[in-house]
Amino acid sequence: MIKVYLDWNVISQMKNGNHTELNDIIFDNPKFLIPYSTSHIGDIFSSFNETEKQKELIQLDLEYLSKLTKDHCISNNGKEIILDFTPPFDLFSQRVELKDTFKDISLDGLSEMFSQDESTKEIGEMYINSLKSISLGEEFIQALENPETAEQMDKLFPGLKENPTMEGFFQSFSKMNIALNENDDYKHLREIVQDGFGINRDKIFNLEEPYKLIEKEQKNKGFAIDGYIDNSKNAPEWFNKVSNEYILLDMFGYQEDNVNVKKGRKETFKNTTEDAFHASFASTCSFYILNDKKSYNKTKKVYEKLSINTIVLKPDEFVDYYNRYLNIEDVRLNLPIAYDVLKNQQFYQSEEEGGKLRTYYLPYYLFDFFNKILVYIPNDNSYISLLLSQNKSYNYITYAKQVIKLVDDITELFGTDIEKIGRVKEEEFINGKWNGRIWKQNNITYKLILNNGTFQFCIEE
Repeated sequence: MIKVYLDWNVISQMKNGNHTELNDIIFDNPKFLIPYSTSHIGDIFSSFNETEKQKELIQLDLEYLSKLTKDHCISNNGKEIILDFTPPFDLFSQRVELKDTFKDISLDGLSEMFSQDESTKEIGEMYINSLKSISLGEEFIQALENPETAEQMDKLFPGLKENPTMEGFFQSFSKMNIALNENDDYKHLREIVQDGFGINRDKIFNLEEPYKLIEKEQKNKGFAIDGYIDNSKNAPEWFNKVSNEYILLDMFGYQEDNVNVKKGRKETFKNTTEDAFHASFASTCSFYILNDKKSYNKTKKVYEKLSINTIVLKPDEFVDYYNRYLNIEDVRLNLPIAYDVLKNQQFYQSEEEGGKLRTYYLPYYLFDFFNKILVYIPNDNSYISLLLSQNKSYNYITYAKQVIKLVDDITELFGTDIEKIGRVKEEEFINGKWNGRIWKQNNITYKLILNNGTFQFCIEE
């Protein structure tokens, strides 16, 4: 199965009757695994209010999302991105229940949270009282008092100068959090960053290589904010890295998002962060389909910088790609396509011990899975080893559901494996190991193996 991640704008437009070709291709197509993420729930929640009309519209959104994705949800559990079956209705209900939980993150707000549970009330009060009296670092206090930085610091941390303690910091941070996500303060924060680093927004907005300018100006100032946007331990490191790079581009002005709270749907920092999380979730898939020009451009730059192989396409681009390379309806065509690639496509060759290794990168996904071919040719030409493999990024995730479909397709072509193990069961995957499957036909042996985290299909004569 080919994993395809769709931005919420595309899904919403499909629900409303747009992108009909895309809808016809991916809806109920066994070729594709189409997950939704917790960020899709965040997108839907952004339009939440208590009116019956809005509740009805949200219900329709959730129903469509459920049908499209078949309730396949990818989410962050703090250590990894997992795939589960969770109806969107359940996650949305949880989001509504928790909507005010972390709104006030001042020490008083945290104290209120602790006091709601007798088991945490006493210890919560003890830690919070000790935090209140802790003074901030001397450098921080100097920045609050220095005429050159005081104005900007007050914009970032309102009221902190009057109470330069941890209590004041949490109160100020809570105000800033609300201002960024509910008001238009992200616009001012972005201006502070751009002015501080001497970056002209109009110059960088459409720049072909925005990272060069950003790195140059950060070097000139002797300070870099890369990686300091979110270093939380509540997500895999690579997830934070993708999100941070996305926000960094927007903050410096490259294809910067609109900030608008005066009319229509609110556009605040929350929208930018959800788009950044979408880019992170999508990087675990083969394709990311989105229709927002700014998000499209930022995501492509981030993936290019971080060497992420996820293909970023607009809806019409994906339709064209599908018609050219993915629409392999007969399983018997997969191997002929592979051999045709060996005859006609360019390859990269490297010298290996005792022979040469040729690598072919494919636009196809053979058996809806493999997009790379490796051919090992020994110097004595005694045999040739052929492998179908995966050209994947470091954060690409293969789920058991995909391997189940892969084995089913190969079994359709070659019959039951020679050991008669049969269909794949999820419990076969233990500690990253898997025994694989072997088929034999016309004196050729076909082995599906898991090698160093990569699934490979070996063809041996």
